[in-house]
Order: sequence, then C-alpha cells, then structure tokens
Amino acid sequence: MTTTVTRARGRTGSTAASSHLTGTGAMVRLALRRDRIKLTLWLVAITALVPRFYHAAVSAVVPTPEALAEASQMIRVSFMRVLGGPLFGEVSTQSYFLAAYWVEFLLAAAIMNMMLMTRHTRAEEQTGRAELIRAAVVGRHAQLTAALIVAVISNAALAALTTAATISIGFPAGSALLFGASLAATGLLFAGVTAVTAQVTEHPRGANGLAGLVLFAAWLLRGAGALQSEEGGPLFWLSPIGWSQQVRVLGDERWWPLGLSAVLAGLLVAGAYSLASRRDLGASLVTPRPGRASAPAWLRSPFTLALRLQQAAILAWGAAFLAVGLVLGAMTGGMAVTDLPIFSGADFGRAWISLMVFTGSLYTGVFAVLSVIRLRAEEVRGRIAPVLAGPTGRSTWYWSSLLVTALAVVVLPVVYGTALGVGAALSTGEPGLVGEVARASLIRAPEVLVLLAVPAALLGLAPRAVNAAWAVLVYSGFMQVLGSYMNLPGWLVNTSVLSHLPWHPLGSFAPVATVVLTALAAALAILGQYGLRRRDLAADV
Repeated sequence: MTTTVTRARGRTGSTAASSHLTGTGAMVRLALRRDRIKLTLWLVAITALVPRFYHAAVSAVVPTPEALAEASQMIRVSFMRVLGGPLFGEVSTQSYFLAAYWVEFLLAAAIMNMMLMTRHTRAEEQTGRAELIRAAVVGRHAQLTAALIVAVISNAALAALTTAATISIGFPAGSALLFGASLAATGLLFAGVTAVTAQVTEHPRGANGLAGLVLFAAWLLRGAGALQSEEGGPLFWLSPIGWSQQVRVLGDERWWPLGLSAVLAGLLVAGAYSLASRRDLGASLVTPRPGRASAPAWLRSPFTLALRLQQAAILAWGAAFLAVGLVLGAMTGGMAVTDLPIFSGADFGRAWISLMVFTGSLYTGVFAVLSVIRLRAEEVRGRIAPVLAGPTGRSTWYWSSLLVTALAVVVLPVVYGTALGVGAALSTGEPGLVGEVARASLIRAPEVLVLLAVPAALLGLAPRAVNAAWAVLVYSGFMQVLGSYMNLPGWLVNTSVLSHLPWHPLGSFAPVATVVLTALAAALAILGQYGLRRRDLAADV
C-alpha cells in the first residue's frame, strides 16, 4: 500500500498566522489578573487627580472672575504655554484647568502604558517566564498581542473614567469624551513605541529608557511649538502630545488629530511584530557588547560593583536633569518681568525657580525609590545569591548599594540646580543665580535621603511591601504642593517628608531640620539592614 503526502491547500497561510497567536486569550486573562492591582491604582490615581486638580485650581488660583481673567492672561504668555496650554475657547475654570494640567495627564497616560508594555514583554523574557510559557501551546506573538490587548482595555477604561470625572467638574459630555479619548490615544501610541523598544534592547530598563527618550522629545517639541504660536506652531504638529491637544477641547473641537495617533500607533505595532519575527526569544536587535574576560581591578569591591551596575541609570538621569533644568531655567526671565496683578508685589521669577528646585527634589526621590526597588528585583531574580556566596556579606552588599544611590541623590540635584541656574542666568542676566540655585538644590538633599531610606527599611523588614514607598513619595509631594491650597491643618501638612526645609524663595539652610532628617534617614537605613540580616532571601519566590 502506497501513501502520498501532499501539502494542504487553501488555508495554509491562515493556519500559520493563527498558530502565532495561539493562547492569546489565556495570556490576556493572565496579564489582567497579574495587573489587577497595579492597573487599578494607575487608573484610580489619574482619574482622581481630575477633580482634585480642578478644585485646587479653583480655590487657590481662580476663586473669582477677576483672578480667572488674570490667570488666563498669564497662561497665554509664551513661557507658560511651554508647560501647559494652549488655552482654547472662552475663558472659564474648565478651560483654565485644561491649559494648566492637560499635559500632565497626557504624560501620565504615556508612562502608564510604557510600564505596562515593558512589564508584559521584555521583563518576561529577562526573568525567564516567557521561555517557560512558550514551552506550552503558545504562539510566537501571543505574548506581544496579549500585552497590546491589555493596553487597549486599560486605555478604554482610562477614557471612560476620565470622561466621567471631567463631566463631574462641569465639562459638556462631548468635550469630556474628547478629553478622555485624547488621553487614551496618547497612551496607545506610547504602548506602540514601547512595543518597538522592547524588541531593540535586552533589558526592561533599556526599553523604558528608549521609550522615555521618545516621550521627552515629544514634550520638548510640543513646548517649542507652543512658543511659536498661541495655538501651537509647526513644531507642535511634530509631537504626538501636541496631536492630542490639537483636538481643542472646549474650543473648536475636532476629532481628526487623534487619527494621526491611531495611524502612527498602528505603524509602530506593525513594526514591533516585524522586529519580533527577526529575533530569538530573550535576544535583542542591538547585541550587547561582550564584557572583558577578567574584571578590572576597580571592580573588586562591592561598592564599585554597585556603582558599575547603577552608572547607566545615573548618567541617564543626569542627562535628563541637565536638559530639563536648562529649559525650565530659561523661562525665568519672562516670568520675572511679568506685570500681571495676580503676581503684584512678588518676585515671580525667584518664586518660579524655587518651585522648580522643589520639583527637582521630587524627581530625585523617584530615582531613589527606583534604585531600591531594583535591589529587590535583583534579589527575586536570584542575582545577588552568587555575590553573597563569596566573601561579601549581606550588610556589605546592602550598604554599598545604598551608598552609591545616596551619592547620586546628592549629585543629581546639584547637576539639575546648576543647569536651572545657568538657564535662569542667561534669561535674566544675573550670573549669581548659578551658584545660588545649585546651593538651593543641594540643601534639599536630606529630604531625598529620607525618601531613599523608606524603601531601604521596607527592603529589610517587609520586602513584599517595598513598592509602598511610592505612597510615601506621592503623599509627601501632594501635601507640600496642595496642602496649603486646600487649607489643611499645619500638623497634617508637616507629616510630609518634603515640608520641613524652606523652599521659597530659593530656600535657606535649616540646620535643625537638616540634622533631624539625616538622622531619620540613617535610622531607617539601619532598620533595613537589621531586617535584611534576619530574613530569608527572596522569601516570596
């Protein structure tokens, strides 16, 4: 008996295509279950800030029609449009809210999607979980497709929630829906950006870093375009963030600019699939350089190893601080000469610099928390076990890593403050601002050291709760910035880590607060060491 084997006809291509997506539904359910807390927190936080920012602005900045008219005049000035604006339509508390805060919501949506995509693509490959999943009946593109589907679901939820939130503060239903859609469009576009960067680099941090550079470039282009024209010049249209703002909520509203985001997002997703088809699992398109056969002498100590591991992040943050500081400092000259009645009797230029110095401390706190969370990730992935198997003890590893981060949170504000001072000096013609602003940034270091010590203590005492350090950072920033505007009791505002060093104008040295904050940071760090020495490593694995 003879048997002849022939190729199946008709549906070979579709069968091959479907096999690449096998298991996508299960992957979507798994991703949603894993992210049920993180995504919920992101969505609730962004949505809750809509009424919070609106009511804070109404009560503190525009409580009367006269103040609203003055503030609206201010927001139309070119240097303020760089940070917010443009202001479309008739002057109202709602249009002022958009001009002042719209960009912040767009940035938050983008960051949420960047972290989501990296978490479910490149991070899964680095930890080895993707290889384990691929050993089952799962298609080549199922993981990427599932991550994109979760991003679509998340952005749809974000659009719905923010639409409801903006309706609650007086937006017409159509305008509220357009505002929510603008956030979702920006989020999906940067999900596509991160889908591409996850194919390019080998590590999640690199993927997030490249996507962050794209976001920073989009922010700079939007700001440069805002300087060109009151409603956004040509450069505004080169920025995806600008596309979302050009829907002109509360003005001559239009939906078609969101089509630009949809088209670019589609092209990026297609590119991500194409790149994913051209690399092996766990590999990257940019091949890492091979290391030396033997380590140099300067890497023989735990401190230098910790420095080597963090140097890329420190350099990246330093470059970002340098660029942002120059841009923000360059706005000081325009603000210093404003004659708006709302700022009568105040040196608004110095007030602006003081606020930017405080903002630099807040962002440095973000770096500090991320650095300690990275230590926990290294522990969970089993990478510190070989280090501790040698002569290096837990305490040495712990203190070496913290010391590198502590030095960084002292140096980074000085870099930022110097750049801020240079920009301010160039725009005002006051060269003395360079040293003054750098000093003002440096004297806030004890606050950031406390923000560093909080996750360090959690790392030792309650490692599963190390991410709770974000709550301390957000709470401290919220209380310091909005506490007085909301007429909260002084004792409650003082529970913020960031409320004990004077910061306006340009801050001043407070020896008692400096000593107390430094001692508190040291005590928390010692508690972290105590807990680390008495617990098992990676106890939850």
